[in-house]
Amino acid sequence: MALVITIFKANYGDAFLIKELSSGKQFIVDCGFKLTYRQHIKKKTNSVDFIILTHSDEDHINGAFPLLEDYPEYFSLNKVYVNSPESIAVPRVAGGISIKQANSLFKLLNEKAVQFEGLTQGEVLEISDDFSLEIISPTSDDLECFHKKFIEEITSDLSDKKETDISSNVATKTITEWAELPDSFLKKSDDIANTSSIAFILNYKDKKVLFLADSHPEVISDYFQQQGFSSEKKAVFDYIKLSHHGSAKSISKRLISMVSCNNYIISTNGGKARSKHPSVETIAKLAILVDRNKNDEINFYFNHSVSAIETRNGSLLSENERLLYKINYIEQNEITLT
Repeated sequence: MALVITIFKANYGDAFLIKELSSGKQFIVDCGFKLTYRQHIKKKTNSVDFIILTHSDEDHINGAFPLLEDYPEYFSLNKVYVNSPESIAVPRVAGGISIKQANSLFKLLNEKAVQFEGLTQGEVLEISDDFSLEIISPTSDDLECFHKKFIEEITSDLSDKKETDISSNVATKTITEWAELPDSFLKKSDDIANTSSIAFILNYKDKKVLFLADSHPEVISDYFQQQGFSSEKKAVFDYIKLSHHGSAKSISKRLISMVSCNNYIISTNGGKARSKHPSVETIAKLAILVDRNKNDEINFYFNHSVSAIETRNGSLLSENERLLYKINYIEQNEITLT
């Protein structure tokens, strides 16, 4: 028997269906946009055991609205895991975060009488004898901090805040020059939405998949350090779903040094407006710096056309660089663990 991970085409968003074939247990991680639900999710399934909504960015949460509107007549579920409104980030100019949107979600959950609860670091969801989720982000302390930040900023004047790029592949560099760039992630206190994002390790039999949602690299690195992992003793994964669609602002050299993996999932059609995902910097740093878990090649799994992404954003790496560093781009919407 096997476990199947379906990576829905959610444009520049995230939406996954995870199903254990032997038990029939299945759940959704994020719902992408409204069209993601209508065009993809509801055509694949009309029933799940639960849904995890990692945080309130529009590209993760919007598809939950039509799904919940269909509940219970056309879509069945037992529970939604989502952190409370107090843990969700304040509105910002770029990124599609909305307190109003988040509160609308909780209003709809209450109207539909759907059971919901939060998830924080240290919890474990036991799904079957062979299948569990280990929650590694966010911490309870971070959520408390973000609640205070929410109260401070919800009434502040955001009109003078300038729009910033999330990722931008604007300069031509070699793969080694990209890999040598310093970390560019924001401080946790300046990156509320991503620091409060739910991330987890999927354990299935002897397989491990790291689902990073849009999590902050320091939260994940700190957790691995607490578990005894380091650059000498690495956390080994069969697959890693990269944070924030492969953004360079969601990865760090410290995190890269602590993991061993040669398969990476990138969920994006290239980004929105001036943001460009994935970042060439992220691919280059992984290709050169990460431990490949005793494999020669490193694989990047895309749920959208790589050529379309490169047409929009420019080349992710040259053909010669990909050959030299044994980098594979794989367009695939399903991954099977056995």
